[in-house]
Amino acid sequence: MNFNKPFIPLILFALISGCATTPRVAVIDEEEAFKYERQYLAKYEQVKSNYSDMSVVKWMQPSNKNMPCKVYVNILKGAKDRTLDGNYNIYWDGQCKNGYAYGLGREFEKGTILDMEALAIYNGKQEQPKYYIQKYHLANVTQEGDFENKFYVVTTINEEKLNFNVTYRYGYFGSNGRPALITQSSPFSDRIFHIKAYPNYGYRLTDRSKDEFQNVNFTFHELTTNGVNNGFAFATLKTGATNAGEYINGQFVRQVQLPNSFFTKASVFQSEIKTAGQKAIDAQRYALKVKKQYLNNICKPSVTVSFISDKKYKQICDEREYFSNLKNKIDAKLTRINNAKQHRRDQLNQQELVNAQISQANAAQRQANAATRSASAAEQANSIQSSQNLNNNLQMQQLNNNLMYMRMGY
Repeated sequence: MNFNKPFIPLILFALISGCATTPRVAVIDEEEAFKYERQYLAKYEQVKSNYSDMSVVKWMQPSNKNMPCKVYVNILKGAKDRTLDGNYNIYWDGQCKNGYAYGLGREFEKGTILDMEALAIYNGKQEQPKYYIQKYHLANVTQEGDFENKFYVVTTINEEKLNFNVTYRYGYFGSNGRPALITQSSPFSDRIFHIKAYPNYGYRLTDRSKDEFQNVNFTFHELTTNGVNNGFAFATLKTGATNAGEYINGQFVRQVQLPNSFFTKASVFQSEIKTAGQKAIDAQRYALKVKKQYLNNICKPSVTVSFISDKKYKQICDEREYFSNLKNKIDAKLTRINNAKQHRRDQLNQQELVNAQISQANAAQRQANAATRSASAAEQANSIQSSQNLNNNLQMQQLNNNLMYMRMGY
């Protein structure tokens, strides 16, 4: 069995923050914009021989075959040799020719903590077979596609009740001299991650355009292998604006203005990853055709094996019940997620209503205050006018008195 471990480092997501309040924006030219990439690539050239596709290959006799019928066992460079486990066994349910496995069949690997199976076609020679489907039961991980050229789809299902999740990763899973080009998604997330990963660094373009509660469409980051932001990054907002900044060892250090060529680079990466993803999906479709042919061969009452129970061996023949139960779990979680989203929408709508009421109340208060000020001004004006009138009357009365006194000879 070809023990494939997806060639992709753990990459964490970090959103640009604090940019809008930074008072000064540094304008970055192309020389500086690509300085991190140059450093990473130079380091990669020095160490890439350590990440070669070299591995240990063993040809082993299946435990269930009496005639010579060796099968291929691949042990990744640096990995523990699982065949040395005292409980290790490998089985092959296909045919044999010239002392090697032959034709379409399924391998089964069992051990102390090991339960894997793979669908492959052998050519009856000491040549690596073509693998189409590999399943790791203990981790509940299934890989489907073209393993020879490393284009395949990885489905991971965590069936723990509190942590139930389904994750898809698909694309090109990398090899010596070529970076991985991976898309990662989940039916339970509004975010899609597009990853270009070298052994010693990578890039992540995160599509958040379907996340209705965020104001960000896309983010792009340069990252180290352990997922720390180290380099330039940008975020395109749903308002149409773009923020860009520089990170050093995960810390945001400054807002910058990046050259157009940096954004072009991100667009090219996205196109590469999209193409790789489509090739992986096409390879998965072909792998499922191979599986259908295999099922036609073994899903018959007359076909039995002795190395595992018939029930377990033929679970692959009718997976409708399993996938029906899985769909029910997915639908149930999606219902909870949609209910939570609706609750949040209601909260936001209620808050908008409250804000509108507060705004209306403030406007009404401002109008009332203005009316009060107007009434007060009018009252003050009336008071002043009355005072003036009284004063005028007194003056007129005094004048009349003076005239009267003058007529009387005083």
